[in-house]
Amino acid sequence: MAQFNPSEDWFSLDGFFESQITQNKGISSITIYKSDKKDDEVFQEEKKYMHFTFSTKGMLLESRKFIELSRRTDTSIYTFNYEDSKLASRTESEGPFCFSYIYDSLNDSTIQETKLDEKTLDTNYIHHINIQEETSWRRKYTYYNSIGRPMKNCWISKNTLGNVIAKKESYSRSLSFVVDSFNYNGNLLINRLKWNTIGVQKRTVWEFAYENGFLDFIKQTEDGTLVAKFAILYNEKELIKSIVMRNVKEKTISIYKVEYDYFPTKN
Repeated sequence: MAQFNPSEDWFSLDGFFESQITQNKGISSITIYKSDKKDDEVFQEEKKYMHFTFSTKGMLLESRKFIELSRRTDTSIYTFNYEDSKLASRTESEGPFCFSYIYDSLNDSTIQETKLDEKTLDTNYIHHINIQEETSWRRKYTYYNSIGRPMKNCWISKNTLGNVIAKKESYSRSLSFVVDSFNYNGNLLINRLKWNTIGVQKRTVWEFAYENGFLDFIKQTEDGTLVAKFAILYNEKELIKSIVMRNVKEKTISIYKVEYDYFPTKN
């Protein structure tokens, strides 16, 4: 398995890493560089794309995404704080906007999420999240707004190995939903189907291929049409060193180079 979690969206600012592998390898930070080319053109200059820092326990502490604009580089910054390995708060800073989200456990089954505007120090909202365990392998999360009305339901199901096999989100006001399903061979994710009815209905499928237990190739289709292919290369530490993406739809190739820093080894 790779240190990037294939069940999550690629290059997201959170939820992207296998924290156990990050901890075992002693990784303190990961930097991703990106270069692009269109068909029949040369590659553009390689530029820093994302940067992640971790605790000694492999927990994500900060992530940065660098966005190239016409005259400057903008940066999105997420920071994360934990209590007993549980997320206690996170901060999102993007351009002129900066928000903090604070999570408090009210009881064994209810979490309160408070969103604060760090620029004005105003409270944007207070939501309650009720967690109901329907079975040993299925949980339901209901999100309530500040006046106690349900906004969204989310169901997460796992198999006997603890792998997530299904996620479903439904929204009370629009009656729209998102369904994510995952199929495994043992612990190896083989394919993922995401069905989204928000806006234009779309079905996205990812197919994963492995070589000696390591993620090797990904094929992505939308509504049955091939849109992207990913090839994964590894370094001597069995960590991803580069990802080559062929965007079939846009007729481009992107190369993501991955570099690592490590915590000092103990003598």
